[in-house]
Amino acid sequence: MALSTGSKVFALVMLSIMGGILYVLLQAGDGNAQGGAGDVITVEIPEGAAADQVGDILIDAGVVDNALSFQVKVRTDARAQQIQPGTYDLRAGMSNDEILDRLTETAEPIEVFSVTIPEGLTVAQTLERIADADNSPFKVKQLRKALAGVALPSWVPAKLPKDAEPFEGLLAPNTYEFRADINAQELLNLLVTETDANLRALDIDTDEYYRTLTIASLIEREVRVREEQPIVSSVIANRLDDDQRLQIDATVLYAKGEAGTRVLTSDTDIESPWNTYEVAGLPPTPIAAPGQSALEAAANPADTDFLYYVVCDFDTGEHAFSASFEQQQRNAARYREIRDAQSGSYCDEAA
Repeated sequence: MALSTGSKVFALVMLSIMGGILYVLLQAGDGNAQGGAGDVITVEIPEGAAADQVGDILIDAGVVDNALSFQVKVRTDARAQQIQPGTYDLRAGMSNDEILDRLTETAEPIEVFSVTIPEGLTVAQTLERIADADNSPFKVKQLRKALAGVALPSWVPAKLPKDAEPFEGLLAPNTYEFRADINAQELLNLLVTETDANLRALDIDTDEYYRTLTIASLIEREVRVREEQPIVSSVIANRLDDDQRLQIDATVLYAKGEAGTRVLTSDTDIESPWNTYEVAGLPPTPIAAPGQSALEAAANPADTDFLYYVVCDFDTGEHAFSASFEQQQRNAARYREIRDAQSGSYCDEAA
């Protein structure tokens, strides 16, 4: 019995791109929204100061009023690597872009390339996207080799299945701008560091990081309507609490090494530790890299008694949720009708 239809994974990519860009604009672009109207503050940037050190100086001086926003900005904007030493007169409340413009105005122009990594991609898909970005200096093979030299965070389990991708879920989605001369290992380490920072922002225990990341990856691949993420998180939590198998179609697709294809009944019998139709509990690794909203949903599931969900709107991917198997069966029958018609909705009737 399918918990969902695979949530139409193929439709997530374009939606995720929009969501990833929106998240960056909100969190990293102009986190200090006052604009430069505050008091003048004189700061000294020493020779050789790294971008994170510069951030600490600006935060301590009171120039930056949103520390997390600025920290994200310096990790994703190539200008952070061009900051010049010296004495600067800045203003409290300057936007992140205004600050970087001021601190880099005497720097020599550098060649950069940007890449948007949407939510819900696997490691293989992420490496391909980086390699395919305009002006990217990297090939997939080069990135794959460099990834082997990146240190895993200490909270990643030491023992994983031998065929597992240890960095699955760890290459954070975002829109990045890199110097063209950045080396591949440094670039990939930045993505892993970003994931670690995103988890730290949740204010959960470190020993919950990997579990939260794994649940968030399931939510990311299952849900198209962002408002439903905490509800799907509650379904996962409720089924785990009841010792019920998750039966999530996205895990079957991952086990098959496929994306954007319909899960057949025969597919649910595949032997794999990632197949949650056959294996109890969570899969041994994340199945994709989740965005921040999915991470927040995983850490903070809604308070519901739902145990099931199935798509109720063919176009939007909205789900109908239920606490009983009988209601789920009725909803699933209605879903098959709209699936076969390739259109339609019964969401209002299922509510």
